[in-house]
Amino acid sequence: MTLRNKFLISKTLLLTIVAVSALSCQRGSSKGTLQVNFIGRGSYEIYKIASEQPLQFVSETSTPFNDKVALSPGSYMILADCSSEIVNIYPGSEIVLTAHAVNFVPLQAPSEKDKFSIQCTRSERTHTRQNLQNHFSLTVLAGTRDLLVGMIPLRIDLPAAESKESRVVSHVLSSISVAASGNEPSDGFFVSPVGEINPYTESQSPGSKLFVLSGAYDLQLNGTEMTVELREGEARTIEPGSLTIETSKNIDLARAEKVRGAPLYAEINGEHYMNLNTTYPVLPGTLDVRIASSLRATSYDIEEGEKLKIHARNVLVDLGCAENDWACLGSRKIRLFEKDKNYHFAESQSDSPILFLEKDVTLGIEGSRNIKLNLGTSDDLKVKVGFLEVTPTPSFKAGVLTDLMRVEPSGGGLHGASLDMVLDKPTTMPLVTGFYHLAQYTFTTSDGGRRKSTHGIHITPGQTVKLSVQSYLSEKKMAIFSGGQEDSSKQ
Repeated sequence: MTLRNKFLISKTLLLTIVAVSALSCQRGSSKGTLQVNFIGRGSYEIYKIASEQPLQFVSETSTPFNDKVALSPGSYMILADCSSEIVNIYPGSEIVLTAHAVNFVPLQAPSEKDKFSIQCTRSERTHTRQNLQNHFSLTVLAGTRDLLVGMIPLRIDLPAAESKESRVVSHVLSSISVAASGNEPSDGFFVSPVGEINPYTESQSPGSKLFVLSGAYDLQLNGTEMTVELREGEARTIEPGSLTIETSKNIDLARAEKVRGAPLYAEINGEHYMNLNTTYPVLPGTLDVRIASSLRATSYDIEEGEKLKIHARNVLVDLGCAENDWACLGSRKIRLFEKDKNYHFAESQSDSPILFLEKDVTLGIEGSRNIKLNLGTSDDLKVKVGFLEVTPTPSFKAGVLTDLMRVEPSGGGLHGASLDMVLDKPTTMPLVTGFYHLAQYTFTTSDGGRRKSTHGIHITPGQTVKLSVQSYLSEKKMAIFSGGQEDSSKQ
């Protein structure tokens, strides 16, 4: 090989090396770099945006904080906790972002069943949300971020990325719990912030803590409520009371459901239903207790840790129906009254136990409701019923007019009087077993006197007493009655 050929080969190799080096430098300068500074360890996510409309991603990667990463030119979405940023990478560009540590500090060590929640929007563009449970430390990109921390909105303003200095921002948490009483059934207690237009609600099991920011909160447990004001870092544990609505062991609750078509129950504060003879944990305060069939509630006060037992008495009105005679069973309304009050506080049906909490109570039966029976102080009362059928025989007698006919009781805890009877048609009414008299009041025009005559009646269980009586109508009414009688006979 000649010297000239050797020179040509060496020159060619040199040009090739230079060309490769130049290409390598050109490729290196076509990328840009991204670095996210953070005071601690961890990683963030990078998504390359392939299309804006519709928004599409072609790749993703998880990158450690504080590392410089080379990226091809394009748009990227950077995701951290509850935050995101869009960055545009150009050849040779160096983008530096900053993330900050946002710590929520519980002053009491959390246990496995304790609860702390954070909700936030991670990216407005993708409408992605995060629901973080028991995450007490977040890594958030710089900027203004909105979080829902344990039901309370919290806006955090983190130092801008230009400072490049990562910081730690801390918020001290409070906690609230309701002590476990062992008196479950309970779905747990519920907490919501006071004053929010559409408050979020969190639930927690008794005996476990719910971590929240300081502020005022409404607590609910089995239909009972109370408001608690929490200072920053305060740990508040409510000792619940217990409530039991007791009934006699002899009451036939199954019969009540069979006749009524619904079980007997207790209602607390107008919205929460409770089983009878069952103990429930309740929050301290005033309880409005209503028993099934009652038209109103009775108020009771209960303290923390207090055991409140309320005994409901019961009465059953027995019409003497056959066991499966559903046309008869439950066919009469039964009303309960307080002493000296005309409006009833409870209404139910015959042949079913009726519960009540009031003490001085009288009972009335549909059809003879102004006759009332004093129930006394006994429990497990059973009131037996018979019937009275009165058939008047109308007639006209000059100067004599029957202006009132009714049934009046003769003692035995009964008082009042029935409604006025129709004087020209039969009337049948149920009556509590006992002694009564049928009272007729007759007006005499000759002397203007009003005379009363009575007929004794003894009502026995399940039996019908039939009674025919004479009644005197005015000439005009007698003519109408007689005309009706004639029309009936022609049919």
